[in-house]
Amino acid sequence: MNINKNVLRNNHKTFKRALCIILTLFVVFTIVTVWGNVTLSVDTFLFETDKVNVESGYKIAHVSDYHNTDNIFLNDAVFSSLEVEKPDAIVLTGDLIDSRKTDIEIAINFVSRLVEIAPVYYVTGNHECNVSIKSQSAFDNMILDLKALGVVVLRNESLEITLPNNEKLNLFGINDPYFHCEYESEVGEATDSLCASFKVDKSKFNVLLAHHPEQLEIYSEYNFDLVFSGHAHGGQIRIFNQALIAPDQGLFPEFTDGEYKSGDTTLIVSRGIGNSVIPLRVFCRPHLIYLEIK
Repeated sequence: MNINKNVLRNNHKTFKRALCIILTLFVVFTIVTVWGNVTLSVDTFLFETDKVNVESGYKIAHVSDYHNTDNIFLNDAVFSSLEVEKPDAIVLTGDLIDSRKTDIEIAINFVSRLVEIAPVYYVTGNHECNVSIKSQSAFDNMILDLKALGVVVLRNESLEITLPNNEKLNLFGINDPYFHCEYESEVGEATDSLCASFKVDKSKFNVLLAHHPEQLEIYSEYNFDLVFSGHAHGGQIRIFNQALIAPDQGLFPEFTDGEYKSGDTTLIVSRGIGNSVIPLRVFCRPHLIYLEIK
């Protein structure tokens, strides 16, 4: 009988110990996850090219997938960083708004602060496409509001930017391919057609803004030296730094975060600022990128 009591006592202690460990891990995970959703991760890249001579550098801030985020902590972190870094240009690579919880005013207010820091260049994402399907007038009014702020909206358009030393950068921007196709299987073909519409001079320094990172092989075929993309949200959930899932890439996606190369093309992918379908990030902090051209 005493043996049974000892066994029960030991089992009870083991259970309590295991429960304490589980609760502690849960609390730690919760704290880390909350912290990882309200703090900003900042990465800096250096892009060296012999096509332009800008010894003093030209700094581009890359913001993507804002999804009309109404998060005061993230917004403050973004602007605090931008005010310190003082970029020469800011590029927005789509999904400025969210089609599931659309609040265009939040997005416009965010951009109205960006234009006070540097010139802003913008391309659409799939969420802008979804909003246009629900309400073309709402989408059109958003584009008009952005242009009224001085934002350069690139919808299958390009322009020449003057860098230090009077060097030139050709900036291209494509509409999100979902404006031109209905199904995921057609995104590649639509992207190819959009890129083919440009006359890209390989001898010039060519930069592309395009929402979809998974189309890198196509971008590299059209002589773009540098491409900025978003869309993947870094996989939203990362395990041992491996992204779990991303739109248009599926499970264990390849193009989610940082720098990738294909031929002479370098792709820079932002994990984005906001969330959409999945309401939180796990080990995948919101992301602001700076790239300096030299």
